[in-house]
Amino acid sequence: MADYMESFSIKLKILRNSYDLSLAELAGLLSLNTRASLYDWENKRSFPAMENLISLANIFGISLEWLLGRSKDVYTEDSLRSGEIALYTQIDDDYIAGKEVGEVYRSSFLLEIERISHRHYLNLKDLNMTNYDSRIEYYVDHNWKKQSYSLPVRANLLVLLHLVPLEDLYWAGYYILNGKKKRGVLAYTKNRLLSMMGGPRADAYKEPGKKAQERAVNLVELLRLPRKSKEERALIKVPIYDVEGALRELEKEKLKNFHDEIQNLYTAEKDRKYDDFIAKKRIKLKFSKHNEM
Repeated sequence: MADYMESFSIKLKILRNSYDLSLAELAGLLSLNTRASLYDWENKRSFPAMENLISLANIFGISLEWLLGRSKDVYTEDSLRSGEIALYTQIDDDYIAGKEVGEVYRSSFLLEIERISHRHYLNLKDLNMTNYDSRIEYYVDHNWKKQSYSLPVRANLLVLLHLVPLEDLYWAGYYILNGKKKRGVLAYTKNRLLSMMGGPRADAYKEPGKKAQERAVNLVELLRLPRKSKEERALIKVPIYDVEGALRELEKEKLKNFHDEIQNLYTAEKDRKYDDFIAKKRIKLKFSKHNEM
C-alpha cells in the first residue's frame, strides 16, 4: 500500500501542476466537498476510494494502471475513450464546465466544438438518435480524432472541455480571429450570446480572467487542425499540457540527485582517505622527531 501511495501522490501532483489546477479547481472537477482530501492524497496521508481513482482517470484520460504505478503508459486508447464517454455523458446530461445548463446551451456547445475542429474531433452530421447510450458512443466514435489528434493532445482536450464554458469558447474564437487583440472581442461575444441564448446570459457575461483566457485559447488552438503542410499538421500531436514531459523531467532530476549523491560519497571517501593519509604522516613525523631526541 505504501508503494501505491508514493506513486499516486507523485503522479497526482504532476497531473495537477501540469494543467495549472488549484486544489479547489480539481476538487470541483471531482465533486469533492473540500480540497482537504486532495491535500491528504498528495501528502500520502490517505488514499482515495476506487470511485475517486476512476474519476481522476476519466478527467485526465489517463490509465488507471499508470496512476497506481503498474504501467509506464500514461495514456491508452481505452483510457482516452473511457474519459471521452464520461465527458459526453455529463454534457448530454446538460452539465458543462461545472454548471447545469439548458438544452440550447448544450447544443450550442457541441456545435461550436464541431465547427472549430472541422468535424475531426466531433462530428454531429447524421446524428438522429433517441437511444441514450448509442448517442454517447456516436459523439465519441463518429469522427476522425484517432487520425487527427495524438493521445496526449486528446487528453489535453478532455481536461479543457471539463473547464471551458461556451461563453469563453466564443470569446477565444473571436480573440484568435482578431489577431489575439482584445479590442471589440467582448462586444462580439456578447452579441453572439444574445443571438444564441438571449439577453440575460449576454448581459451577465464578463471578459474571462487570465487563466480562463489561456485555457479557452488553448482549447480552440488544439481543436483547430492546420490545413497546410505535413509539418504543420504534425504540430497537433504535441500537447500544450505535457504530463509525459513533466515525468521525464522528474526522472532526470532523480538521476541527477542520484549522481550527486554518488559524487558526494566519492568525494567524502577521498576526503576520508586524505585525512587518514595526513594523520598517518603526522604520526610518522612525530615519531621521527621523538627518535631524534
